Amino acid sequence: MADSYRYRCGECGHRTPWGSESQGEQAMETHYARRHPHVAPGGMVEFRKGSSSGCGSGCLIALGIVVLLLIIASRH
Repeated sequence: MADSYRYRCGECGHRTPWGSESQGEQAMETHYARRHPHVAPGGMVEFRKGSSSGCGSGCLIALGIVVLLLIIASRH
């Protein structure tokens, strides 16, 4: 899955939906024009790489190792 961006307004906390960088920029420019005219767009950008499925396979492997170590430690 592609990288996603979400923009947050620096004036009121409004957030754009996750999407492409250009979609987020356009949505934020439109928001500022409607809600905060005469104010330069500001705020912050959130970046999400790849899939939004949460914990990736690396996280699951690490979690499995921790559980295994806890089981071994509890037997001694």
